[in-house]
Amino acid sequence: MPERPLRPDALGLALQLARHAAQVDSATLSPATRAAVCRCVLDAIASAAAALDQPGVQAAQQAAPVLHGAGGVPLWFTGRTASVGGALLANSAATAALDLDDGYRMARGHPGAAVIPTALALAQALPHATAGDLMAAVVAGYEVGVRLAAARTSYAPSGAWSGFAVAATAGRLLGTHAETLAQALAIAAQTAPALPALAGLAGSDVKEGIPAGAASGWAALQLALAGSSGPTAVLDDARLFNAPAALHGLRSTPLIEGTYFKPFGCCRHIHAPLQALLQLQAQHSFDASDVDGIEVYTYQATFSLSNRPRPDSLVEAQYSVPYCMALCLLHGADALVPLRAAHLADAQVGRLAQRTVVRHDATIEPLFPARSPARVAVALADGSRLESSLTDPRGDPDRPLSTAELERKLRVATRATLPPARQQALIDAVARLHAGDVRPLLAALKARAGAP
Repeated sequence: MPERPLRPDALGLALQLARHAAQVDSATLSPATRAAVCRCVLDAIASAAAALDQPGVQAAQQAAPVLHGAGGVPLWFTGRTASVGGALLANSAATAALDLDDGYRMARGHPGAAVIPTALALAQALPHATAGDLMAAVVAGYEVGVRLAAARTSYAPSGAWSGFAVAATAGRLLGTHAETLAQALAIAAQTAPALPALAGLAGSDVKEGIPAGAASGWAALQLALAGSSGPTAVLDDARLFNAPAALHGLRSTPLIEGTYFKPFGCCRHIHAPLQALLQLQAQHSFDASDVDGIEVYTYQATFSLSNRPRPDSLVEAQYSVPYCMALCLLHGADALVPLRAAHLADAQVGRLAQRTVVRHDATIEPLFPARSPARVAVALADGSRLESSLTDPRGDPDRPLSTAELERKLRVATRATLPPARQQALIDAVARLHAGDVRPLLAALKARAGAP
Protein backbone atom coordinates (compact mmCIF):
# COMPACT_ATOMS: atom_id res chain seq x y z
CA MET A 1 0.00 0.00 0.00
CA PRO A 2 1.43 3.42 -0.89
CA GLU A 3 2.30 5.77 1.93
CA ARG A 4 -0.45 8.29 2.62
CA PRO A 5 0.63 11.94 2.39
CA LEU A 6 0.74 13.92 5.61
CA ARG A 7 -2.20 16.26 6.20
CA PRO A 8 -1.19 19.92 5.70
CA ASP A 9 -2.07 20.79 9.31
CA ALA A 10 0.07 18.02 10.84
CA LEU A 11 3.38 19.87 11.11
CA GLY A 12 5.67 20.59 14.04
CA LEU A 13 8.26 18.74 16.10
CA ALA A 14 7.36 15.29 14.75
CA LEU A 15 7.97 16.34 11.16
CA GLN A 16 11.16 18.24 11.95
CA LEU A 17 12.68 15.23 13.70
CA ALA A 18 11.41 12.86 11.00
CA ARG A 19 13.03 14.97 8.29
CA HIS A 20 16.25 15.03 10.26
CA ALA A 21 16.24 11.23 10.62
CA ALA A 22 15.37 10.64 6.97
CA GLN A 23 18.22 12.86 5.82
CA VAL A 24 21.01 11.14 7.76
CA ASP A 25 23.50 10.26 5.04
CA SER A 26 26.14 7.63 5.64
CA ALA A 27 28.43 9.31 3.13
CA THR A 28 28.70 12.40 5.31
CA LEU A 29 29.22 10.65 8.65
CA SER A 30 32.56 11.63 10.17
CA PRO A 31 35.15 9.03 11.22
CA ALA A 32 34.30 9.84 14.86
CA THR A 33 30.61 9.16 14.27
CA ARG A 34 31.32 5.90 12.46
CA ALA A 35 33.56 4.82 15.31
CA ALA A 36 30.82 5.69 17.80
CA VAL A 37 28.33 3.54 15.90
CA CYS A 38 30.69 0.58 15.97
CA ARG A 39 31.33 1.01 19.69
CA CYS A 40 27.58 1.03 20.32
CA VAL A 41 27.13 -2.10 18.22
CA LEU A 42 29.98 -3.89 20.00
CA ASP A 43 28.63 -2.96 23.41
CA ALA A 44 25.05 -3.99 22.62
CA ILE A 45 26.16 -7.38 21.31
CA ALA A 46 28.33 -7.96 24.38
CA SER A 47 25.42 -7.07 26.65
CA ALA A 48 23.04 -9.40 24.83
CA ALA A 49 25.45 -12.33 24.59
CA ALA A 50 26.15 -12.13 28.32
CA ALA A 51 22.44 -12.60 29.07
CA LEU A 52 21.69 -15.72 27.03
CA ASP A 53 21.16 -17.86 30.12
CA GLN A 54 18.74 -15.46 31.82
CA PRO A 55 15.15 -16.74 32.25
CA GLY A 56 13.60 -13.46 31.13
CA VAL A 57 15.65 -13.50 27.93
CA GLN A 58 14.74 -17.10 27.19
CA ALA A 59 11.08 -16.27 27.80
CA ALA A 60 11.28 -13.38 25.32
CA GLN A 61 12.90 -15.67 22.74
CA GLN A 62 10.11 -18.20 23.19
CA ALA A 63 7.35 -15.60 23.03
CA ALA A 64 8.74 -13.54 20.13
CA PRO A 65 7.56 -15.74 17.20
CA VAL A 66 4.23 -16.35 18.93
CA LEU A 67 3.63 -12.63 19.31
CA HIS A 68 5.14 -11.40 16.04
CA GLY A 69 5.25 -14.38 13.71
CA ALA A 70 7.83 -16.61 12.11
CA GLY A 71 10.56 -15.32 9.83
CA GLY A 72 14.18 -15.56 8.91
CA VAL A 73 15.72 -12.96 11.22
CA PRO A 74 18.06 -14.43 13.86
CA LEU A 75 17.38 -14.45 17.56
CA TRP A 76 21.01 -13.79 18.37
CA PHE A 77 23.23 -16.76 19.25
CA THR A 78 20.32 -19.25 19.45
CA GLY A 79 20.19 -20.65 15.92
CA ARG A 80 16.47 -19.76 15.90
CA THR A 81 14.68 -17.11 13.88
CA ALA A 82 11.54 -14.98 13.90
CA SER A 83 10.04 -12.06 12.02
CA VAL A 84 11.68 -8.63 12.18
CA GLY A 85 9.32 -7.63 15.01
CA GLY A 86 9.97 -10.84 16.92
CA ALA A 87 13.73 -10.58 16.54
CA LEU A 88 13.93 -6.99 17.66
CA LEU A 89 11.76 -7.83 20.70
CA ALA A 90 13.87 -10.83 21.76
CA ASN A 91 17.24 -9.26 21.01
CA SER A 92 16.25 -6.04 22.76
CA ALA A 93 15.28 -8.08 25.84
CA ALA A 94 18.69 -9.74 25.82
CA THR A 95 20.54 -6.45 25.39
CA ALA A 96 18.73 -4.80 28.32
CA ALA A 97 18.59 -7.77 30.69
CA LEU A 98 21.80 -7.35 32.70
CA ASP A 99 22.07 -3.54 32.80
CA LEU A 100 25.31 -3.68 30.84
CA ASP A 101 23.91 -1.74 27.89
CA ASP A 102 24.84 1.80 26.94
CA GLY A 103 23.07 4.96 28.08
CA TYR A 104 22.70 8.65 27.48
CA ARG A 105 23.09 11.14 30.30
CA MET A 106 20.45 13.73 29.33
CA ALA A 107 17.96 11.05 28.25
CA ARG A 108 18.37 9.32 31.62
CA GLY A 109 18.02 6.02 29.85
CA HIS A 110 19.24 3.48 27.35
CA PRO A 111 18.94 4.00 23.57
CA GLY A 112 21.19 1.18 22.38
CA ALA A 113 19.04 -1.70 23.63
CA ALA A 114 16.29 -0.54 21.26
CA VAL A 115 18.24 0.93 18.34
CA ILE A 116 20.93 -1.72 17.75
CA PRO A 117 18.60 -4.78 17.70
CA THR A 118 16.27 -2.92 15.33
CA ALA A 119 19.01 -1.91 12.92
CA LEU A 120 20.52 -5.39 12.86
CA ALA A 121 17.13 -7.12 12.47
CA LEU A 122 16.32 -5.05 9.39
CA ALA A 123 19.85 -5.39 8.02
CA GLN A 124 19.30 -9.16 8.16
CA ALA A 125 15.90 -8.88 6.47
CA LEU A 126 16.85 -6.48 3.68
CA PRO A 127 19.02 -8.27 1.12
CA HIS A 128 20.81 -5.17 -0.11
CA ALA A 129 21.42 -3.37 3.22
CA THR A 130 24.98 -2.09 3.47
CA ALA A 131 27.22 -1.13 6.35
CA GLY A 132 26.52 2.49 5.48
CA ASP A 133 22.76 1.92 5.61
CA LEU A 134 23.13 0.33 9.05
CA MET A 135 25.28 3.19 10.35
CA ALA A 136 22.90 5.87 9.08
CA ALA A 137 19.94 4.10 10.69
CA VAL A 138 21.70 3.77 14.03
CA VAL A 139 22.62 7.47 14.02
CA ALA A 140 19.01 8.38 13.16
CA GLY A 141 17.67 6.21 15.98
CA TYR A 142 19.90 7.76 18.62
CA GLU A 143 19.12 11.26 17.31
CA VAL A 144 15.35 10.93 17.60
CA GLY A 145 15.16 8.71 20.68
CA VAL A 146 17.58 10.72 22.80
CA ARG A 147 16.16 14.07 21.73
CA LEU A 148 12.60 13.15 22.61
CA ALA A 149 13.68 11.50 25.87
CA ALA A 150 15.63 14.58 26.92
CA ALA A 151 12.77 16.86 25.87
CA ARG A 152 10.22 15.19 28.13
CA THR A 153 9.05 17.51 30.88
CA SER A 154 9.04 14.63 33.37
CA TYR A 155 11.15 11.51 33.76
CA ALA A 156 9.95 8.27 32.20
CA PRO A 157 11.67 4.88 31.96
CA SER A 158 13.40 4.10 28.68
CA GLY A 159 10.55 1.95 27.35
CA ALA A 160 8.31 5.00 27.24
CA TRP A 161 10.51 6.60 24.55
CA SER A 162 12.41 3.71 22.95
CA GLY A 163 9.61 3.40 20.39
CA PHE A 164 10.59 6.77 18.95
CA ALA A 165 14.14 5.51 18.48
CA VAL A 166 12.95 2.29 16.84
CA ALA A 167 10.61 4.07 14.43
CA ALA A 168 13.42 6.40 13.36
CA THR A 169 15.94 3.55 13.01
CA ALA A 170 13.64 1.33 11.00
CA GLY A 171 12.24 4.23 9.03
CA ARG A 172 15.71 5.28 7.92
CA LEU A 173 16.65 1.74 6.83
CA LEU A 174 13.38 1.32 4.94
CA GLY A 175 13.70 4.70 3.25
CA THR A 176 10.42 5.89 4.75
CA HIS A 177 9.22 9.35 3.72
CA ALA A 178 9.62 11.94 6.44
CA GLU A 179 5.89 12.68 6.41
CA THR A 180 5.07 9.04 7.11
CA LEU A 181 7.78 8.77 9.74
CA ALA A 182 6.29 11.82 11.49
CA GLN A 183 3.01 9.92 11.73
CA ALA A 184 4.87 6.92 13.15
CA LEU A 185 6.46 9.09 15.85
CA ALA A 186 3.03 10.45 16.75
CA ILE A 187 1.52 6.97 16.91
CA ALA A 188 4.42 5.82 19.08
CA ALA A 189 3.79 8.72 21.45
CA GLN A 190 0.25 7.49 21.98
CA THR A 191 0.88 3.73 22.10
CA ALA A 192 4.14 3.48 24.09
CA PRO A 193 4.05 1.50 27.35
CA ALA A 194 2.50 3.61 30.11
CA LEU A 195 5.21 2.80 32.64
CA PRO A 196 5.07 4.20 36.15
CA ALA A 197 8.32 6.05 36.72
CA LEU A 198 9.65 3.59 39.30
CA ALA A 199 8.23 0.39 37.84
CA GLY A 200 11.55 -0.47 36.23
CA LEU A 201 13.24 -0.52 39.62
CA ALA A 202 10.91 -3.02 41.25
CA GLY A 203 12.91 -6.14 40.45
CA SER A 204 11.08 -7.89 37.60
CA ASP A 205 12.20 -8.92 34.14
CA VAL A 206 10.10 -6.11 32.67
CA LYS A 207 12.50 -3.53 34.16
CA GLU A 208 12.28 -0.33 32.09
CA GLY A 209 10.09 -1.91 29.43
CA ILE A 210 12.58 -1.35 26.60
CA PRO A 211 11.55 -4.43 24.56
CA ALA A 212 7.86 -3.50 24.85
CA GLY A 213 8.69 0.06 23.84
CA ALA A 214 10.71 -1.24 20.89
CA ALA A 215 7.80 -3.42 19.78
CA SER A 216 5.45 -0.45 20.00
CA GLY A 217 7.78 1.63 17.82
CA TRP A 218 7.93 -1.08 15.16
CA ALA A 219 4.13 -1.38 15.26
CA ALA A 220 3.78 2.41 14.99
CA LEU A 221 5.93 2.50 11.86
CA GLN A 222 4.01 -0.36 10.25
CA LEU A 223 0.71 1.37 11.01
CA ALA A 224 1.97 4.62 9.50
CA LEU A 225 3.22 2.81 6.40
CA ALA A 226 -0.23 1.25 6.05
CA GLY A 227 -1.88 4.66 6.16
CA SER A 228 -2.73 5.21 9.81
CA SER A 229 -2.33 8.68 11.27
CA GLY A 230 -1.18 9.74 14.71
CA PRO A 231 -1.73 12.74 16.99
CA THR A 232 1.25 14.78 15.81
CA ALA A 233 0.19 17.71 17.99
CA VAL A 234 1.09 15.63 21.06
CA LEU A 235 4.78 16.28 20.40
CA ASP A 236 4.09 20.02 20.30
CA ASP A 237 2.34 20.05 23.67
CA ALA A 238 4.63 22.07 25.93
CA ARG A 239 3.23 20.26 28.95
CA LEU A 240 4.76 17.05 27.62
CA PHE A 241 7.76 18.00 25.49
CA ASN A 242 10.15 20.92 25.40
CA ALA A 243 10.42 21.37 21.63
CA PRO A 244 13.38 23.81 21.70
CA ALA A 245 15.32 21.29 23.80
CA ALA A 246 14.49 18.52 21.33
CA LEU A 247 15.74 20.59 18.40
CA HIS A 248 18.82 22.09 20.07
CA GLY A 249 21.95 21.44 18.00
CA LEU A 250 19.95 19.43 15.47
CA ARG A 251 22.53 19.66 12.70
CA SER A 252 25.66 19.67 14.83
CA THR A 253 27.65 16.66 16.08
CA PRO A 254 25.43 13.56 16.06
CA LEU A 255 24.27 12.69 19.56
CA ILE A 256 25.52 9.13 19.32
CA GLU A 257 29.00 10.49 20.03
CA GLY A 258 27.77 11.42 23.53
CA THR A 259 26.81 7.86 24.47
CA TYR A 260 28.19 6.47 27.71
CA PHE A 261 29.27 2.86 28.22
CA LYS A 262 29.08 0.89 31.43
CA PRO A 263 32.03 -0.89 33.03
CA PHE A 264 29.66 -2.59 35.52
CA GLY A 265 26.38 -4.46 35.07
CA CYS A 266 24.21 -2.36 37.36
CA CYS A 267 22.25 0.89 37.38
CA ARG A 268 24.29 3.91 36.37
CA HIS A 269 23.53 5.57 39.73
CA ILE A 270 25.78 2.91 41.33
CA HIS A 271 28.79 3.40 39.05
CA ALA A 272 30.28 6.48 40.70
CA PRO A 273 30.20 4.90 44.20
CA LEU A 274 31.87 1.78 42.79
CA GLN A 275 34.52 3.87 41.05
CA ALA A 276 35.20 5.85 44.24
CA LEU A 277 35.47 2.64 46.27
CA LEU A 278 37.91 1.05 43.82
CA GLN A 279 40.06 4.19 43.80
CA LEU A 280 40.17 4.27 47.61
CA GLN A 281 41.12 0.62 47.67
CA ALA A 282 43.91 1.18 45.13
CA GLN A 283 45.27 4.13 47.13
CA HIS A 284 45.14 2.50 50.58
CA SER A 285 45.44 -1.25 49.90
CA PHE A 286 42.66 -2.46 52.20
CA ASP A 287 40.46 -5.47 51.58
CA ALA A 288 36.99 -6.49 52.71
CA SER A 289 38.20 -7.95 56.01
CA ASP A 290 39.52 -4.51 57.00
CA VAL A 291 36.19 -2.74 56.45
CA ASP A 292 33.77 -1.99 59.25
CA GLY A 293 31.29 0.02 57.16
CA ILE A 294 30.77 2.08 53.99
CA GLU A 295 28.92 5.35 53.47
CA VAL A 296 27.83 6.51 50.01
CA TYR A 297 26.97 10.18 49.46
CA THR A 298 24.88 10.81 46.37
CA TYR A 299 21.94 12.60 44.70
CA GLN A 300 18.24 11.97 45.30
CA ALA A 301 17.55 9.82 42.21
CA THR A 302 19.69 7.04 43.71
CA PHE A 303 17.05 6.62 46.42
CA SER A 304 14.51 5.54 43.79
CA LEU A 305 16.44 2.24 43.60
CA SER A 306 15.37 -0.67 45.78
CA ASN A 307 18.82 -0.69 47.48
CA ARG A 308 18.10 -3.98 49.23
CA PRO A 309 21.22 -5.34 50.99
CA ARG A 310 20.05 -8.90 50.31
CA PRO A 311 18.32 -8.88 46.91
CA ASP A 312 16.22 -11.86 45.88
CA SER A 313 17.01 -11.65 42.15
CA LEU A 314 19.64 -10.38 39.76
CA VAL A 315 17.34 -7.57 38.70
CA GLU A 316 16.98 -6.41 42.30
CA ALA A 317 20.74 -6.69 42.67
CA GLN A 318 21.25 -4.39 39.66
CA TYR A 319 19.35 -1.71 41.62
CA SER A 320 21.08 -2.06 44.99
CA VAL A 321 23.94 0.25 45.95
CA PRO A 322 24.79 -1.67 49.16
CA TYR A 323 24.82 -5.06 47.46
CA CYS A 324 26.97 -3.96 44.51
CA MET A 325 29.46 -2.17 46.77
CA ALA A 326 29.85 -5.23 48.98
CA LEU A 327 30.10 -7.61 46.04
CA CYS A 328 32.80 -5.48 44.41
CA LEU A 329 34.86 -5.27 47.59
CA LEU A 330 34.64 -9.00 48.29
CA HIS A 331 34.92 -10.44 44.79
CA GLY A 332 36.40 -7.71 42.60
CA ALA A 333 35.05 -5.50 39.85
CA ASP A 334 34.64 -8.35 37.34
CA ALA A 335 31.99 -9.87 39.61
CA LEU A 336 29.74 -7.10 38.31
CA VAL A 337 30.43 -7.90 34.63
CA PRO A 338 27.78 -9.18 34.83
CA LEU A 339 26.17 -9.93 38.19
CA ARG A 340 25.60 -13.65 38.67
CA ALA A 341 22.98 -15.53 40.64
CA ALA A 342 25.64 -17.59 42.43
CA HIS A 343 26.55 -14.56 44.54
CA LEU A 344 23.02 -13.76 45.72
CA ALA A 345 23.26 -16.22 48.61
CA ASP A 346 26.78 -15.18 49.64
CA ALA A 347 26.46 -14.47 53.37
CA GLN A 348 29.62 -12.34 53.46
CA VAL A 349 28.25 -10.06 50.76
CA GLY A 350 24.97 -9.73 52.64
CA ARG A 351 26.67 -8.85 55.93
CA LEU A 352 28.89 -6.18 54.37
CA ALA A 353 25.96 -4.79 52.38
CA GLN A 354 24.01 -4.34 55.61
CA ARG A 355 26.87 -2.17 56.88
CA THR A 356 26.68 0.05 53.78
CA VAL A 357 24.61 3.22 54.12
CA VAL A 358 23.41 5.51 51.32
CA ARG A 359 23.09 9.20 52.25
CA HIS A 360 21.81 12.22 50.37
CA ASP A 361 24.30 15.03 49.74
CA ALA A 362 22.64 18.34 48.90
CA THR A 363 25.87 19.65 47.38
CA ILE A 364 25.83 16.86 44.77
CA GLU A 365 22.15 17.28 43.84
CA PRO A 366 22.54 20.23 41.40
CA LEU A 367 25.09 18.27 39.36
CA PHE A 368 22.54 15.63 38.28
CA PRO A 369 21.55 14.70 35.54
CA ALA A 370 24.37 16.39 33.61
CA ARG A 371 26.69 14.37 35.86
CA SER A 372 26.09 11.43 38.18
CA PRO A 373 28.90 11.73 40.75
CA ALA A 374 29.22 10.41 44.28
CA ARG A 375 31.72 10.22 47.10
CA VAL A 376 32.41 7.36 49.47
CA ALA A 377 33.69 7.04 53.04
CA VAL A 378 35.08 3.75 54.34
CA ALA A 379 35.34 3.05 58.08
CA LEU A 380 38.10 0.56 58.82
CA ALA A 381 38.16 -1.91 61.69
CA ASP A 382 41.16 -0.13 63.24
CA GLY A 383 39.01 2.98 63.75
CA SER A 384 40.38 5.01 60.83
CA ARG A 385 38.22 6.56 58.15
CA LEU A 386 39.03 6.99 54.45
CA GLU A 387 37.15 9.44 52.25
CA SER A 388 37.14 9.71 48.46
CA SER A 389 36.95 12.89 46.47
CA LEU A 390 33.82 13.57 44.44
CA THR A 391 34.00 10.92 41.73
CA ASP A 392 32.32 10.62 38.33
CA PRO A 393 31.75 7.25 36.71
CA ARG A 394 33.95 6.02 33.91
CA GLY A 395 32.47 5.51 30.46
CA ASP A 396 31.11 9.03 29.93
CA PRO A 397 32.48 10.78 26.81
CA ASP A 398 34.91 12.83 28.89
CA ARG A 399 36.05 9.70 30.79
CA PRO A 400 35.64 7.15 28.01
CA LEU A 401 36.21 3.44 27.89
CA SER A 402 38.66 2.70 25.12
CA THR A 403 37.87 0.26 22.34
CA ALA A 404 40.28 -2.18 23.99
CA GLU A 405 38.34 -1.85 27.24
CA LEU A 406 35.05 -2.48 25.44
CA GLU A 407 36.56 -5.57 23.83
CA ARG A 408 37.71 -6.75 27.26
CA LYS A 409 34.20 -6.08 28.57
CA LEU A 410 32.82 -8.41 25.90
CA ARG A 411 35.29 -11.14 26.84
CA VAL A 412 34.61 -10.86 30.57
CA ALA A 413 30.84 -10.43 30.25
CA THR A 414 30.44 -13.45 27.96
CA ARG A 415 32.94 -15.77 29.66
CA ALA A 416 30.07 -18.06 30.72
CA THR A 417 28.11 -17.92 27.45
CA LEU A 418 30.53 -17.73 24.49
CA PRO A 419 33.73 -19.64 23.78
CA PRO A 420 36.84 -17.53 23.12
CA ALA A 421 36.74 -18.17 19.38
CA ARG A 422 33.20 -16.77 19.14
CA GLN A 423 34.20 -13.77 21.23
CA GLN A 424 37.04 -13.00 18.85
CA ALA A 425 34.80 -13.54 15.82
CA LEU A 426 32.41 -10.89 17.11
CA ILE A 427 35.20 -8.42 17.78
CA ASP A 428 36.58 -9.04 14.29
CA ALA A 429 33.13 -8.70 12.74
CA VAL A 430 32.60 -5.28 14.31
CA ALA A 431 36.01 -4.26 13.00
CA ARG A 432 34.84 -5.32 9.54
CA LEU A 433 31.70 -3.21 10.00
CA HIS A 434 33.95 -0.24 10.73
CA ALA A 435 35.78 -1.02 7.49
CA GLY A 436 32.50 -1.03 5.55
CA ASP A 437 31.41 -4.68 5.46
CA VAL A 438 28.35 -5.72 7.49
CA ARG A 439 28.21 -9.33 6.30
CA PRO A 440 30.58 -10.93 8.87
CA LEU A 441 28.59 -9.39 11.71
CA LEU A 442 25.26 -10.60 10.37
CA ALA A 443 26.70 -14.09 9.94
CA ALA A 444 28.20 -14.09 13.46
CA LEU A 445 24.81 -13.41 15.04
CA LYS A 446 23.11 -16.38 13.37
CA ALA A 447 25.01 -19.30 14.88
CA ARG A 448 24.30 -20.85 18.26
CA ALA A 449 26.40 -19.58 21.16
CA GLY A 450 28.47 -22.75 21.51
CA ALA A 451 29.18 -23.18 17.81
CA PRO A 452 32.79 -22.69 16.67
